[in-house]
Amino acid sequence: MQKNKLYNTVAFSLLTAGLLVGCGSDTSKGNNNTQQNHGNADSDSEGQGSNIPYLRDHHSEYKEHGGSMVPSGVKDANSMTINWTIAADTLEGATKLKEHLAFMEARLQEDKNPHAWDKLFLMEAYMKYNGYYTTSVEQANTSVVVSKQATTACAYEIISAHADAVSGDFFGKGDIKVDYSTRAESILASGACDAVRTDAENYIRQRQKTKGHGKDGDK
Repeated sequence: MQKNKLYNTVAFSLLTAGLLVGCGSDTSKGNNNTQQNHGNADSDSEGQGSNIPYLRDHHSEYKEHGGSMVPSGVKDANSMTINWTIAADTLEGATKLKEHLAFMEARLQEDKNPHAWDKLFLMEAYMKYNGYYTTSVEQANTSVVVSKQATTACAYEIISAHADAVSGDFFGKGDIKVDYSTRAESILASGACDAVRTDAENYIRQRQKTKGHGKDGDK
């Protein structure tokens, strides 16, 4: 409840201040798009605009807004939303984070696959490309507000698992090498994903790479 109140307060302040910098929102592309562009499966996550090296080196400089804790998303399973309010130590840090989120949003909407060795990343790419969740990002000075909303229970479970990974391993440790494939397999095997399981498994099979393939961001 406390974190929801904080998120709503900060988000409202950003809106009324007129300082928003949007990173784009997606439109649903419909299902069964998984046969297209799978030649991009080796796309790395350290391409121009990703800012991953900076974020990894400065991961400890990001905190929950108004506190000293590692950033974590506020989850609401009923509305299938995850909201983050992240405070950077510097304006540069906030801008780098916003730019990276915009970069990743564009990559996923183009059906490209950073961390193509990790089934969780592949599942999130599948959900994004097929319009199963939307993302918005807003920045004011050193504050960044990130909102994700899923349209299905399966997509919500995937973005929720990714949020846990970002909070614990990335912001907490600066670690981008952990493989979350087992978590993705468990979610995909659940009843929440019955409707998309076959299509998603095909998507993963066509795109998954051996760990170490690609540039630094995918090793």
